[in-house]
Amino acid sequence: MLTQPVREEKIALDGVSLHCVQWGQQGTPVICIHGLTANAFCFQAFADYLAPSHRVCAYDLRGRGDSEKPAQGYSVPIHAADLAQLIDALQLERPVIIGHSLGALIALYFAAHYPEKLSKLVLIDAGAPYAWKTPEEAPDWLKNAVSRLGSSTPSYEEYIAHMKAASYLGSYWNEYMDLYFTHDVIQQADRSVISKVSLPGIIEESMNTHLARPDEQWGHVQTPTLLLRAGQKLLYENDQILSERAAHSICQGIASCQYSDFPNLNHYTIIFGVDPGPVEAIASFIQQN
Repeated sequence: MLTQPVREEKIALDGVSLHCVQWGQQGTPVICIHGLTANAFCFQAFADYLAPSHRVCAYDLRGRGDSEKPAQGYSVPIHAADLAQLIDALQLERPVIIGHSLGALIALYFAAHYPEKLSKLVLIDAGAPYAWKTPEEAPDWLKNAVSRLGSSTPSYEEYIAHMKAASYLGSYWNEYMDLYFTHDVIQQADRSVISKVSLPGIIEESMNTHLARPDEQWGHVQTPTLLLRAGQKLLYENDQILSERAAHSICQGIASCQYSDFPNLNHYTIIFGVDPGPVEAIASFIQQN
């Protein structure tokens, strides 16, 4: 059974309002940051495992989900500044920061620039410079994620069928993916659906990827860090977002970094509860002194 949120609200920050979800009410505070075109409910599987003994929060980045979608202002430094304000607004005392994909780049930048605001850092399948230089060079699975934005699909059923057609999702489909995609779209009057993600925001985000400079952040991270890598290909060999070589570079660059590789999980299944290994590793890491 899915753990129900104990709280779901809009948090007004300086210049933007963010939709935030909380599972669990006591224990070590944890705040989760999702990827490029995702939403807070991608962390439901983690919440199910951690909420009995942790206060788990996740939020929609600006321009995503049910958060405000300003016309401009999309970059890793801006997201990190939003996170600093959100932690203050939620009155979280040095939470553990968990970031997946783009969220890992935000978490890494945050740890380097706001070291007093977190206790531990978890990077999930990202944290190094991308292997591609332009959006055109990005892997096909990432292009597929972006291609769903900005246009409507005649029905939710057709939308989900399209998602399930992707082998890296459909072969592993579960209740967590059902929940996640329910929160991914808005249903319109004619029953068609469209993603809640702001396409102009994603375009601006892609133009500002150079501002993340992850390799420049590694040496400034002062908190204990856990890096999880998804080693399984998505569509083609070596199309993972994080190579083994890049993962080892992160571990060498960050002073205190533990590392776990999951060769049978891909960039999506590593967070969607297909295997308990990732969240078990996170729980063990949080408990370490």
